[in-house]
Amino acid sequence: MALHKTCGPNTVIGYLGIILDSHKMEARLPIDKLQRDTEILRSFQNRQSCTKRELLQLLGHLIFASKVIIPGRSFVSHIIKLSTTVKALHHHVKLNSECREDIRMWLTFLQYWNGVGIFYDLQITTTEDIKLYTDASGTRGFGGYLQGQWFSQAWPPNIQDYVHSTDEISIAFKELYPIVVAAMIWGHGWKGLRIMFMCDNIATVAILHKGRSKSAHIMPLMRRLTMCAARNNFVVMATHVPGKLNLIADSLSRLQMARFRTLAPEADYIPCQVPHPKDILWNSEEL
Repeated sequence: MALHKTCGPNTVIGYLGIILDSHKMEARLPIDKLQRDTEILRSFQNRQSCTKRELLQLLGHLIFASKVIIPGRSFVSHIIKLSTTVKALHHHVKLNSECREDIRMWLTFLQYWNGVGIFYDLQITTTEDIKLYTDASGTRGFGGYLQGQWFSQAWPPNIQDYVHSTDEISIAFKELYPIVVAAMIWGHGWKGLRIMFMCDNIATVAILHKGRSKSAHIMPLMRRLTMCAARNNFVVMATHVPGKLNLIADSLSRLQMARFRTLAPEADYIPCQVPHPKDILWNSEEL
């Protein structure tokens, strides 16, 4: 046994490059790795191209950091895809806009995140467990409910102006919208949870499962949700449920207040304030 590679019983140990702290119940990156990753990402900001070897080295650092910051796994797929466009390690690839967006997202992670990730619960918490329900109506509005707290709002007439895309607003976007709003309002209370969102739209479930979407108008929502999850240390999961089982949120999305009060008589009298669309939809200018 190599004694210099071992340590006695302790509440803080280094394991495979990650510091595990059983007293604070957290895992964290060493400061030197955090600073190194930031410097590497910044070096890519002003580059037009790089070799496949350099791109794979960057990818390796980000995947390693994702062992602690789990939501960050959503923002490496563009880098992976770009690395497959050439065969030899010395061949150059042009850094496209999607790849640059992932790099900017990671720089934001490392700027606002201190390298610490808590130990997540092994048990999955469903939205039913915490009485969390969200829903969207295609034409009327959206709503959410959490243990007596709630929000309900008609769709802003100019919401298309905020998506920065020519794509038509899809139902997947609309179903995802109240989930993001719920995370922004109540996410601070979900620390350490693996939350399984119940959704009646299969496309939205798939987007939440993968952590990203090919639709440009949906990615601003996913980026906001991912950042919210990273800052509050929770993990987003999703499963499909029939819409008929989501009555409380259905009444809120349809702006049916009398029906909502009948279904949830214990609900607060005053609703939670919904953030402005420009604050909900992630804008690259924030990076």
